[in-house]
Amino acid sequence: MYKYHLKRRLVLAAVVLLGCTSGLSVAGEKAAKASDKSVNDHLAEVDQDPKELSVPPLDHVVYPESRPEWISNPVQERDNVATFVVVSGPCETRDESVQELKLMRSAALSTFIDNVVGTFGSAGFYQVSDKRFDEELTQRRYSGEVMVGGTTQYEDAVEIQITESERDSILEAWKNTEATQRMAVLGVVTVGGFLALVTSSTMFGVAIRRRERKLRSPSESAGQPV
Repeated sequence: MYKYHLKRRLVLAAVVLLGCTSGLSVAGEKAAKASDKSVNDHLAEVDQDPKELSVPPLDHVVYPESRPEWISNPVQERDNVATFVVVSGPCETRDESVQELKLMRSAALSTFIDNVVGTFGSAGFYQVSDKRFDEELTQRRYSGEVMVGGTTQYEDAVEIQITESERDSILEAWKNTEATQRMAVLGVVTVGGFLALVTSSTMFGVAIRRRERKLRSPSESAGQPV
């Protein structure tokens, strides 16, 4: 009888243990399915509602709507009047942008002068001061901010116009420079020729004196008493 009850208890314990194990397996499967469903739902939300990067790329540039369209104008030349735009920046400070603009407009003018006179690297003969740039050559000006990689930077732009009279002044100054250079070359040639003449005359005189001394020596020896 004891053995019978013992076997019955063991069978019941096995059934209970099997039921618990099955329950745990089912619960684990349900939890795994719920976790997978949560992840899939999250990915679907991301795909349906993408969000912008919190920090834009460093090369991402955003210009303000107030930026004038003339900044993008190409070089124009009509009726001997040339117009070109010079833009600085973006720079970290306003002072850097202004200083860069001054250098760039001078370089642009030098390139224009080289094209006018037909000689590369010769624009140094015609200098334009900052005051003349601002008061006479600048037609329009712009100073603004620009977003670069999420940070605020600065740019400046000017529209330069070279009139026909300004072009004539450049050509006149170039002619004077060429005349001065020719005179300088002629002066060097003249001085060189004079020095060559003096040198040759001196050498010729020395040669004549030596010859005279040689001719005198035999005659003086013959006239002396024995």
